[in-house]
Amino acid sequence: MPEPRLTERLAAAAALTLCSPTAETVKILGAAAGRKLNAEEAQQNFYDVFCIPQSGRYVPPYAHVLRQAQQQGEYWHFPPPRHDGGDEMASWYRIVGFDPRDLDVNPLFQGPLRPLDHIGFILAYLARLAAARETDPAAQEVAAGFVAKMLGPWADLYVTLLGQAQSDYAPLVAHALADALADVRAAFAPLRGDHQGHTTGVPIHVDTGTP
Repeated sequence: MPEPRLTERLAAAAALTLCSPTAETVKILGAAAGRKLNAEEAQQNFYDVFCIPQSGRYVPPYAHVLRQAQQQGEYWHFPPPRHDGGDEMASWYRIVGFDPRDLDVNPLFQGPLRPLDHIGFILAYLARLAAARETDPAAQEVAAGFVAKMLGPWADLYVTLLGQAQSDYAPLVAHALADALADVRAAFAPLRGDHQGHTTGVPIHVDTGTP
């Protein structure tokens, strides 16, 4: 079976952080890890680790929160997410007409006041750029600028914290996200002489459906 395209791999990784796991998702992740997961427990793990701050097991998925994380001893402390905390993403998203509100995701991640810098939104956006570059070379430049400027150590911290979560499910998602981040950084390496570029003036013409 051929390896899925980058577009599909990134969209799948985004869905792991934004959508409740289906029985098929649980089966695939368990098979990749060489063990069987309980679908009901995976569902609960998803809500506790990915969605509900009050669960005591929650890992915030927002870039603006993770950038300000502080470790004290064995514990990590995070500021509360702000609805406008990810507004810096808006100009990037507009380049391809990407709107996270159009994604088919768990209701907890829907609505106009959700921060734009959820790692799942970002991976879905990069999936859109990966698709766009097949017909528009400018998409590669945009993606390289975005990755260099916006996809920093906070994303790796998120993967690390997921991997340490008290959950059978979350560490498997962490492994998939680590692979996705490696794919992104390999595919969208910064262009020579451009480490901070933000090419918001480059029009990209793509299908605006969900990746």
